[in-house]
Amino acid sequence: MTLTIAIGGVLILALTLSVASMLTCVWQFQRIKDLRARLETQERSLGALRGALSALHVEDQHAEEYRARIERQIARLAEKQEDMLLRVPDEGAYQHALRLARQGAGREALVEQCGLSVGEAELLLAMRRDQSPS
Repeated sequence: MTLTIAIGGVLILALTLSVASMLTCVWQFQRIKDLRARLETQERSLGALRGALSALHVEDQHAEEYRARIERQIARLAEKQEDMLLRVPDEGAYQHALRLARQGAGREALVEQCGLSVGEAELLLAMRRDQSPS
């Protein structure tokens, strides 16, 4: 009888272990399924981010081309302005500065409005003082 009880106990233990193993397998299978779903979601998100990054890269290239084009235009305009100032010296910044000095403008106004250096503005004002009747 004790042998029967012992065999019965072993069978119950084996059955309990089998059920526990089966439940663990089912739980692991569900976990793997959930992890696969999360991986697919993350792969879709990664694909969307790659697309967005690609679009940003294209926009960056367009912005760089636009910036380079603007810089070229600015350089051409600066060259044209310099050529115009050299061709017609009476219409340059110095002529404008002389006119402002005759109207009583000070050194700071000449620097700000005409783009002269401080030394140029002081020289122009000194020349103007020397030319004015005492």
